[in-house]
Amino acid sequence: MTDAELLRRHEPILRFTDGELFFPCPVDEYVRQCSLWTRDDDRRARLVVPHGELDLDRLSDQGMLLNGVALSLRFVERPLSAREYQQWLLQPHRARFNAPGRLARVPPWSRLLDAAFDMSLLVRGTVPGGTAAAAELRYAELLKRDDRPAYYARVVRAGGWTILHYMFFYAMNDWRSGFKGANDHEADWEQIFVYLYEAEDGSLEPQWVAYASHDEYGDDLRRRWDDPLLVREGTHPVVFVAAGSHASYFEPGEYLMGVEPRFLRPAKRTADSLRRLWVENLGQGPSESVERKLDALVSIPFVDYARGDGRTIGPGGEAQWEPIMISDDVPWVSHYRGLWGLDPQDPFGGERAPAGPAYNRDGSVRLSWYDPLGFAGLEKVVPPPQLPHALEARRRAIAIDIDRTDDRITRVRHLVQNRALDEAALRASQDSGTTYERTSARLAAAEEKLRSLKQQRTALAQTREFLRRYAAHIHAGRTDDPRAHLHDPHRPDPTPPPRRVFQVWSALSGGLALFVVVLLLVVLPAHWWLWLLVAATVFFTLEAAAEGRLLSFLSSFAIVLAVLSALVLVWEFWRALVVIALGGAIAVLIRDNLRELRRTPPPAARD
Repeated sequence: MTDAELLRRHEPILRFTDGELFFPCPVDEYVRQCSLWTRDDDRRARLVVPHGELDLDRLSDQGMLLNGVALSLRFVERPLSAREYQQWLLQPHRARFNAPGRLARVPPWSRLLDAAFDMSLLVRGTVPGGTAAAAELRYAELLKRDDRPAYYARVVRAGGWTILHYMFFYAMNDWRSGFKGANDHEADWEQIFVYLYEAEDGSLEPQWVAYASHDEYGDDLRRRWDDPLLVREGTHPVVFVAAGSHASYFEPGEYLMGVEPRFLRPAKRTADSLRRLWVENLGQGPSESVERKLDALVSIPFVDYARGDGRTIGPGGEAQWEPIMISDDVPWVSHYRGLWGLDPQDPFGGERAPAGPAYNRDGSVRLSWYDPLGFAGLEKVVPPPQLPHALEARRRAIAIDIDRTDDRITRVRHLVQNRALDEAALRASQDSGTTYERTSARLAAAEEKLRSLKQQRTALAQTREFLRRYAAHIHAGRTDDPRAHLHDPHRPDPTPPPRRVFQVWSALSGGLALFVVVLLLVVLPAHWWLWLLVAATVFFTLEAAAEGRLLSFLSSFAIVLAVLSALVLVWEFWRALVVIALGGAIAVLIRDNLRELRRTPPPAARD
């Protein structure tokens, strides 16, 4: 089977969310609609190739000519004005998106962070308003010339695996403007992988798939082919594409995620320390759930909507794929290291366009390009046909290590015995000086080494036995849990849609809280901390009322007030309380002593 046939056999099915505006397309027509830019030493944008004069060949040539220079494409020459944007919004045929309030799913502190994040957009380098709408209009014109849904693909062979690498190009990421996400940027490259092994009959069979998505790395990026949660249609994996961000997910649903600001990293480290104390030292609660709750407190909340209720591209869908093979030998892939869209110089990087399929934004080669096995944590995984031989080879290697360890144990045991004889001789001669102390220390060191070797030998023997059992397990045709490799898989948010009134309150509360905090800092009343406490009380009372748990909140609040009152009383009357407590303790002590005396029989009378 040729590489092209392999790619066709396992090409993915992409299911989009209703309301999505941009779909995978070829890059050649996109590039023809772009201009090419660079920046001067003073960071001002400078035009290199104007709109209408660029194609993939010239892009490749400019990439070679200006190697090492920061280059970027620009798809939208002029964003829509406010009036034009409103007209675009009112188009009757425009795809529309509806979702319950994302902020109703996160704690109040996260909403405050979200409000601060929105304020940061005023001073950060961001994609101008109206860009996504203008991009959609240009994208519609692009489709009139070439409406093929396309993926770019290559086949890589490494480590006993045949890797099918599928890449998808989108003209725009409108996650922020279209779906209340973290960012907008021109152009978007996404990717998935299918990992095949060679069966005994020579055929290539799928074993793993890996999807690039937010908040997952390494092992968590991949699922085994027999995982019941992996949706497949025959030999084709199904990808649920997030609206706007185009991240790839294994299950349909809405994925709650967080963006961690840099200034909150010390708080994140503190939260991690508290998590380790709570989970690992005190054994309270599962690590994953506690970690997610703590992460939510120090991150800005967003939702990736990957519902799969919109357009479907791929086998059985409304549109079929146009595969395009690429490799390092394709000039525009290897020569152009610049960005594929507008570079607004966002210091956080989220609003900057991505680089091409082979490169990161800084011009370095992507891990997923040069090491697709390491990208998904598969370097350590042996292909199934090689597993019995690998297990037997490992058992033989451990048997050799055990023999070597036995020899070392014998030698060290003789050493321990000889040093014990030396110590016994010195002790019998009543020599307690420096020589005796040095000999005792050498004996103790030798004994510790002997214990360590025995411990090592025991661990080797246990490992050999476990390998034997695992080999028998494999020989019997049994398989492992397909999800055993996962550390913290990202699952859809199971939270049901909150009440409408709570959604409205959640949308308002973050901005209102931020306004009150800033107002108190600016006005600085004499007792600002008291006013802040009052504001927090009012805030959480309204929060509880909107969420429908006012009685529970008032009950908890009453308990807190009672505890605080008790603490105030202790602070004010601690001397009297100490005297009373000490008097009570003394009374109990005297009572217990008298009881003991009463139960003790009197001494016998003397003759």
